[in-house]
Amino acid sequence: MKQTVFISRNPADCAAIAELLKQHTINVSAHSLIETIGIPFDNNLPITDWIFFSSSNAARFFFEKNPNLLGQKIGAIGEATADAIRPFHSVDFVGDSSDITDSAYRFADAIGSSTVLFPGAANSLKHIQSALPAEQVIDFPVYKTIEHREPVAVCDAYVFSSPSNVRAFFKGNPHALPADMKCIAFGEATRDELKQYAVQHIHIPPSLEAHSIADTIIHVLRG
Repeated sequence: MKQTVFISRNPADCAAIAELLKQHTINVSAHSLIETIGIPFDNNLPITDWIFFSSSNAARFFFEKNPNLLGQKIGAIGEATADAIRPFHSVDFVGDSSDITDSAYRFADAIGSSTVLFPGAANSLKHIQSALPAEQVIDFPVYKTIEHREPVAVCDAYVFSSPSNVRAFFKGNPHALPADMKCIAFGEATRDELKQYAVQHIHIPPSLEAHSIADTIIHVLRG
């Protein structure tokens, strides 16, 4: 019997996952529940030793403005974000986006007393920044996130790619039964947001590669 999983990503970003799940008669219903909009900024950046990106959106909105870089080292929260950076710049540090706390402290150890610019969302949760002394951190909003209230059809499992997608889901689906939902979270921050809505069955993939996400979905649905 076919099962359906919802993924809070645009369909194009889920194509590889959908292809892997098709072999197991699992359908994918994919659409993002958020919209990201760039914020204008001065291309003459504050002077820091590092620039750190916590998402591929941050990298995209930052580099599309062709900012004036001054030899700063570049850090990324995970491989997907690093891949978004590499067409524009080499990457000196890559964390594990499924374990943000570990990545935050590894990055802090790696940079010592260096200063860091954090291009990101205007409403960022600032997990990496929290591991650093305030005097080393410069927050630099380059985009904002708009959460849309959209109904989502009942599915056998739900995959959430960010805390903002979790919030948007429950705004648009106030009658969802969180205690009964089987959920997969892209990292600890998204898991913690799901817990705020009393979701009990939450799994985090070992990595955000398509095969790892697909394997986690199959495990959650089939055991």
